[in-house]
Amino acid sequence: MKKVSVLVPVYGVEKYIEECARSLFEQTYGNIEYVFVDDCSKDGSIAILERVAEEYPQRKSQTRIIRHDHNRGLGGARLTALQKATGEYVTHVDSDDILPLDAIALLMAKAEESGADIVTGGYSEWRDGKATRYAGPPQMGKEKYLKALLCQNIVKNRIWGRLYRRETLTENGIYSVEGIDFSEDYAVVPRAVYHSRIATVDKNVYYYRMDNNTSYTHTISEKHLRSHLRACQLVADFFMTVADGSKYRKAVDIHEDDIAKCTAISEYGLSLLKDGDGVLTHCNAGPLATSRYGTG
Repeated sequence: MKKVSVLVPVYGVEKYIEECARSLFEQTYGNIEYVFVDDCSKDGSIAILERVAEEYPQRKSQTRIIRHDHNRGLGGARLTALQKATGEYVTHVDSDDILPLDAIALLMAKAEESGADIVTGGYSEWRDGKATRYAGPPQMGKEKYLKALLCQNIVKNRIWGRLYRRETLTENGIYSVEGIDFSEDYAVVPRAVYHSRIATVDKNVYYYRMDNNTSYTHTISEKHLRSHLRACQLVADFFMTVADGSKYRKAVDIHEDDIAKCTAISEYGLSLLKDGDGVLTHCNAGPLATSRYGTG
């Protein structure tokens, strides 16, 4: 049985970490390495995680908690997790989200059957303690899928709900980037797909929390917009340098239009939209001071 490393950044999720951890420790797949990265969380998240792990002795022996000596952000936490992973495959889980108990088993079965480097599963939205809308994985060829990812508004760029062959990522230098905390999925997924054989499993492998209003995707600030610009530029530069990048030119052009729009917002429009605390007032965004490492 091949080892799967489950990579989990932890910061400010004491309300959610117990439910997340139990769903991880109760996976039906046996050979799992759990890599939690404590990014200097100021609340009780780590204490709760350690308490829950005590209830699962076998899983506790498979668990590592890596502690940063200073806060490095979501991109830095994901980077550390991948650098510390030892599994043949890795999967990312946000610490406010939940996995169905057979999620890893379903993804691994498809990886072994297909020989794919990335397996993408379906996911359900999670709100008020229950699963709601199900979204299956896109069913299209790799080139078409990659173009859709690059356009950013056709399919969801999500780092979670997928299984990745670790060697494919590390040998091609596909890492999360410290400092890119907003749109950090986009900084990774198109580059990873480019270098990979892909497959899908049309079953639910992830519960994506929608009711955490302090997660990254529910808060927008000038810092987040600038992070998005960095992610866009990183991906644009990548597809300018690969040998067959011309076939993705149109999709990248759409993507570069987005960069231009974001630049206009961050350099001028943002000053008109934000309040005195530097938080956008027209984006349904909550205060950033309590931001958590989740994408719900």
